[in-house]
Amino acid sequence: MIFISVSTVSEFLCFLVALLCLYKDKAVAWKLFIPFLLLTCVVELIGIYVREFVHIPNYAIYNFYILFECVFTSYFFFYLYKAYQYKLKWLLIWVTLFAVMYIAELLYNNFGNFVSITASVMSVVFVLASLYFYYIKLKDEHFEPLVFSAPFWWVSGTLFFYFGSTVCNNFSKYLAMYEIIAYKYSVRYLIFNLLNIIMYIFWSYAFICRYRQRKSSPLLG
Repeated sequence: MIFISVSTVSEFLCFLVALLCLYKDKAVAWKLFIPFLLLTCVVELIGIYVREFVHIPNYAIYNFYILFECVFTSYFFFYLYKAYQYKLKWLLIWVTLFAVMYIAELLYNNFGNFVSITASVMSVVFVLASLYFYYIKLKDEHFEPLVFSAPFWWVSGTLFFYFGSTVCNNFSKYLAMYEIIAYKYSVRYLIFNLLNIIMYIFWSYAFICRYRQRKSSPLLG
């Protein structure tokens, strides 16, 4: 039962929705959600195992995972921007800057801690990327009902999660003052669980919208 938590259940359910809705999608960017979410589930389970049964810090596992998280999320934003003449060089510049920060922080910590500063910068960048998507959608003359827009719901879920993560990281000292509350869970833990639920619900709905779009347009199927 220790492997069953809010995070693991929400991740696994989102993976199942992605598998059912996207496995026939012709767009590689959407189809890549299947292996990415599978990796997310596996990393979460390994992290729990290492923490609870091996009794050693599991930061190395999440240091490994954040590489895939950054590259995949950045690539998907680029995929969404491509229709608006977004240039590849900006994606390459960002990924290069991330790699420099990541390596520098690993060396500074002597590989002995989680790359928290790099993760915080990444969260801020993804928040800005989400807001930029809203901006270009507002300027777009092509009408699209947002209630059925897969990109809109994916970006909305991403914005909720990374904005919440940024706020939690900035107020981590304040939240630590109330570390132990009901049911022996910290405020920060509960907030991140809520952020996970919101993001994966939004992502799942985005996959369903993409599936409906693919069914109505043979070119996507």
